[in-house]
Amino acid sequence: MTDAKARMGETLYVSTLPGLEPALEAEARERGLSFRGVEGGIECEGPSGLHQTANLHLRTASRVLLRLGSFTAPTADALVRGLERLPMADVWDGAAPLRMAVSLHRSVAPGPAVVLESAAVAFNPREVAATGHLDEEGAGPGLTLLVRGEGERWTVSADTSGAPLYQRGYRQEVGRAPLRETLAAGILRLAGYAGDAPLVDPMCGSGTFLVEGAWMSQRRAPGLLRAFAFQSFPSFDAAAWERRRAEAEGEALTEPRVAPRGYDLNAGALGTARRNARRAGVTLALERQDLRTLKAPPEGPGLVVANPPYGKRVGEVEDLPDLYRALGATLNGAFREWRKALIVPDEPRLVAALGLKDARGLPVKNGGLRCLLLLAGG
Repeated sequence: MTDAKARMGETLYVSTLPGLEPALEAEARERGLSFRGVEGGIECEGPSGLHQTANLHLRTASRVLLRLGSFTAPTADALVRGLERLPMADVWDGAAPLRMAVSLHRSVAPGPAVVLESAAVAFNPREVAATGHLDEEGAGPGLTLLVRGEGERWTVSADTSGAPLYQRGYRQEVGRAPLRETLAAGILRLAGYAGDAPLVDPMCGSGTFLVEGAWMSQRRAPGLLRAFAFQSFPSFDAAAWERRRAEAEGEALTEPRVAPRGYDLNAGALGTARRNARRAGVTLALERQDLRTLKAPPEGPGLVVANPPYGKRVGEVEDLPDLYRALGATLNGAFREWRKALIVPDEPRLVAALGLKDARGLPVKNGGLRCLLLLAGG
């Protein structure tokens, strides 16, 4: 990307969780974004302010990076010259803290320490520090740059998100086995949920599937309750941002088209789900029920979704097969006409215990654990 091209518009890299790339691409297509699929996400091109739109609307995005430029630099001196040509004035005031995350791929050029030294020469910040893997942590105040070396080719991007995008702002309490909001939204989308059919979670915990489903049903943008790193950029157009937010608010319905239903045997979990839903501004139908005796609601069929225990964080491993058999019996009985979406550990004995015929499994990760998204019915 040249500096001239950068001035005409924006190029973004939007990352997502492994396995959710098709869901992110579908979202981008629905928003009318010009994009191409790349490793770990999508690359988008569009007008100035595209990064605001992406952060505000893309439910399955983990982070939005603004490409500042690419250049060839086989030496440290060339790296300094390349960094000096970047349009830093758009994203950094020269006084805020500067952090850099460096990744090298088949690179024979300067290493991470030299990159930090080169940035100190090129930008003359008060200090420049290394940071970790941004999808797993908040970046903190100031500007975070991501520098990728591919051989002698370097690409530099500015983090526009700040805190990871799964931090929507409503889930201040979590259950004992939390599910990221971005993963929940991705599972619903991969399962074909469009917000116009019943949604049931028989083991709802803190209610993440239900809140994300309610927002999808309301067409409510996932970024309306939170702040973003781009709001501290010198080029930030506050008036344009307020217009985007107002447009997003105007697109949203006041209530879900079909209120999601959640059940759990744990009264404490249901209380957490109610408070999270209240903070999210959504209405959920929640009830204390044992999944073994659960009956499908009359407004079905629709989608039943669940994140059962894995035996890693919750419960005892030896109890899981019985639990999975009970869940499978309910899904194959009361919910036999419904579509199913379950995220389960990649363990054949547990998958077999569910007894879901013709289920297809998609590899995903949940909290770093290898899992399968099982889709059945429909």
